[in-house]
Amino acid sequence: MTWSPRIELAINTAIEAHGLRRRKAKRGYQTGHVLSVALITADFGFDEDTVIAAMLHDTLEDTDLDPDVIRSNFGQLVLGMVRDVSEPQKAAPWQERKETYIEQLRSTPRFGSLAVASADKIHNLTTMTMELERQGPVFIEAFNTNLEGMLWYQHTVLATVTARWSHPILDAHRNRLDAFVSAVTRAQSA
Repeated sequence: MTWSPRIELAINTAIEAHGLRRRKAKRGYQTGHVLSVALITADFGFDEDTVIAAMLHDTLEDTDLDPDVIRSNFGQLVLGMVRDVSEPQKAAPWQERKETYIEQLRSTPRFGSLAVASADKIHNLTTMTMELERQGPVFIEAFNTNLEGMLWYQHTVLATVTARWSHPILDAHRNRLDAFVSAVTRAQSA
């Protein structure tokens, strides 16, 4: 990824939208997460629109950023990718939100959305593995599910994306999921 005025605007938009909000289970700051997801997409050579969508991927779901801000500053394609990887209303039950998200991945015509979803899961799985090793299974309580639910969700997202598309980012996604599963097995046998 190379610097551009659009990339800088996306960074500033993400920082302004998320502020100093912490992630679930205190896994760092949200801005650190979205910047990491953007860097993962850049490392795999995705285009600027995909990197920007990665940087903004949690803004519609977790902040009050108006979708028109994304559309006017970054275009309809970026807004479409951000919507594809955003869960519906937070008031819905965990399982329902996850099933809706998976259906969005099944139906999106934008492969950039699949890249953002995989990069997001790569980073989430990496930080969840670290927290599982540090805190044990109790860390999962912040997610409104249990380890079995989390494993179902992570496996289903990977299977959904893999069924739609082939790209080297999926190998990294699979490797991170395998590491998380190993950490779960170790935690459950401890």
